[in-house]
Amino acid sequence: MFALLPIAIYHSEMNNEDVTRFRARMKLLQRRMRLEVLPVAGASRTALQVFGAAGRLGQGAQPRQIADELRMTSSNVAASLRELEVAGLIRRETDPADGRRVLIFVTDLGTSLAGDLRNEKETWLGRAIDASLDEEEQAVLLAAGRLMERLAEHDEKPAARLPGGPAIRESSERGS
Repeated sequence: MFALLPIAIYHSEMNNEDVTRFRARMKLLQRRMRLEVLPVAGASRTALQVFGAAGRLGQGAQPRQIADELRMTSSNVAASLRELEVAGLIRRETDPADGRRVLIFVTDLGTSLAGDLRNEKETWLGRAIDASLDEEEQAVLLAAGRLMERLAEHDEKPAARLPGGPAIRESSERGS
């Protein structure tokens, strides 16, 4: 275990090495959580990501919305939707307001599977937190979760880079 230090003792800013170390640690947890998800017959990992996005966006989501959320190409989303449809997890319907559009609906089987997947992940994570962290560390983890949520909501455009040169940023404001 590590001793928790008062926040004032920590650096006021993270340097590149700190950011790299933090990102690597987040990736470790993300990889582990992915490993804890039960495999689903007939659905690739990418298809399960598309399935999750369709569920988050709600019934009647459009493939373009899913692609935008996941930052995937439309063709990759379409291939995953075909997998999910064959597995009976989603169904596609033509948009009654615009016959050119397709709407995605999670089936009853898909809703049941989503619950099972979510419960399994939360069960592993809950057990890991209970077994590995004391009460004070759990409070720090909750606070870190709020900070990570703020980071996830940050919407600054990535910097363009010139070969061998510094990053060039479009005008952007720094959030609080």
